[in-house]
Amino acid sequence: MLIKRIKLKNIRTHHETEINFNRGITVFTGRTGSGKSSILMAIEYALFGSECGIPNNAILMRGKQQGYVELEFQEKGNIYRITRGLKRQGKNVVSDSTTNEIYVNGKKLNLLGRATDLNQKIKEILNYPEEIKAKELFEITSYTKQDEIRTLIEMRPEKRQEYIDKILQLSKYKSTSENMREVINFFELLHAELSSKVELLEKYKEELSSIEEKMTALKELLKKLNSEIEKEKEVYQKVKNEAIRLEEKRNELLKQRREYDSIKGKIEHLEKENTEIEKETLILKEKSVRLSNELKNYPKEDYESLKEKFISISKDIEFLKTEIYEKEKEVQKVKDIGEGECPLCKQKITKEHLVNLEKEFEKTKQELEKKINELKAQKDNLEKKTSNAKKAEELSKELEIAKQRIDELEKRKIKNNQEIVELNKVLSSHKFDLNKLNQIEQELKHAQEKQREVFSKIQTLSKEHALRKEELQESAKELYEKKKEIEELENMKKKLEKLTNLIKLLKRLRNDIKDIRDVVRMRFLEDFKQEFQRKFEEIRKYEEEYSVDIKNDYEPVAYASNGEEVPITHLSGGEKTSVALAYRLALADLAAQISSINPSEILILDEPTTGLDQEDIKALPEALRNIKTIPQIIIVTHDEELKNAADYKFEVIKEGGKSSVREKE
Repeated sequence: MLIKRIKLKNIRTHHETEINFNRGITVFTGRTGSGKSSILMAIEYALFGSECGIPNNAILMRGKQQGYVELEFQEKGNIYRITRGLKRQGKNVVSDSTTNEIYVNGKKLNLLGRATDLNQKIKEILNYPEEIKAKELFEITSYTKQDEIRTLIEMRPEKRQEYIDKILQLSKYKSTSENMREVINFFELLHAELSSKVELLEKYKEELSSIEEKMTALKELLKKLNSEIEKEKEVYQKVKNEAIRLEEKRNELLKQRREYDSIKGKIEHLEKENTEIEKETLILKEKSVRLSNELKNYPKEDYESLKEKFISISKDIEFLKTEIYEKEKEVQKVKDIGEGECPLCKQKITKEHLVNLEKEFEKTKQELEKKINELKAQKDNLEKKTSNAKKAEELSKELEIAKQRIDELEKRKIKNNQEIVELNKVLSSHKFDLNKLNQIEQELKHAQEKQREVFSKIQTLSKEHALRKEELQESAKELYEKKKEIEELENMKKKLEKLTNLIKLLKRLRNDIKDIRDVVRMRFLEDFKQEFQRKFEEIRKYEEEYSVDIKNDYEPVAYASNGEEVPITHLSGGEKTSVALAYRLALADLAAQISSINPSEILILDEPTTGLDQEDIKALPEALRNIKTIPQIIIVTHDEELKNAADYKFEVIKEGGKSSVREKE
């Protein structure tokens, strides 16, 4: 299954969010509570509804009456789109059958819309077996929740075997086999007691003596191992204290170095700033000289006064032009009257009167036009003077600004020089010894190596102590059983012949059942080993420093290039992360095979760095990038380191109680 798109409408804190997915690694980051995990929750809810264990009222956004999740995914070449709706009904939130639907390649499937109908159809689409819970199989094969990435390899052996046997569905064989074992043991004890009282009694007494001797030797060995472990612990504590002392000293020297570098940095910054000041000052001075020389070309006159005169003359010219126009209108008015009384002089209009009137108008017009021409000449002269005065004023302002800036820069340079002098004084008195720092770091490295060496020795001795103690406990149990058998043999003689056939029959039946379980387990274990090794080599890019294997109790182990077994706990953070990821992916593939479904094409990781130390986190991006067998990986994390693994990056932001998603470069 490959996820193509998801849309959330009124789901948890998402009012309306739509995200398109591609092949490759997609990483969602954001602050805690921003709504990142709600996206994964919505994917699982779209597939399995309330069977995923999430209550409906925890899915629908608070205060909203309706909402839905729409998921589009690809399976076996087909494109499916499933929509699950929710609605409020009184105080409850229930599935909205009117919204529930599934499309395949754009065609709607004929379903009733009940949640159970969708669940059944999804099982058919994904080819999930009827007897297996779909949500559990999905989480085994495709979805790793918070803090689960290393859970399997860090489980106690019995818990791990119980978990994996459950995936293999071996529990039904185990319970029957264990019940029959108790019955057979009971009848075998009776049979042994009845076989030959004297012969068995003597034989058991010899075995009893052998067990007692073995227990005595084991007790002496445990005492010796205890003594060695205590001595090594004392050495370890001394080395640890020395490492702590050296680390504190190193940190103190590093602090001095940072202070020293900080002062040098400030000096370099001030010197650089002074260089820039000198460059700018030189440019401004050259500009000032140029402006001063240019200013000499313009006479000093009052720009505002010239401007006022210019405006006044312009108004006078317009006034005279208006006067000519008015005179011309008066003459034309008299002409238009023809015969009658002149409105100007109140005389009778005659031809002679009109001639005189026109002559008088022409004379007046000539006089006014002469004045206009004189004023225009004055105006042209003033216009040039005004332009020169304005240019002079602009140059003066620009020159003043340049001088002020030069003054500011020179003051700043003086201040910087004073600060440089003070900082150089501090620098000369600052105590920092680089050789001492290098020496301390070498001593610290040696102490830490010694610490690891002693710790490894303690672990080896403790492991041997635990094995011997377990052996002693088994011997004690064996001793108890042997005494009990001897006691019972002394009291039993009969019923041997009748029990023989019954015991044979029960053993045959139990072996048949046990063989079935063991065959299934061993076949799975062999496949599991091979898949685990392939996944580990894929993630580690065939590095030859370590190889990996799986013991019969499903415990993962590592082997150095010299063949020596290395506990997983002794591996580096990156190697442990690779082991955990390979183990998880191999188990997912085998679980898919057992359930007769296709290997998962998607890996979903919810906060995979939870429970990992910083070294593990740094190694995780490269391990994820090396996975080539899974075409789509979706990660939700608050850790910025995982961005390095991403082909597609999304940031989830919560503002005003509502979440939104934006793609990042």
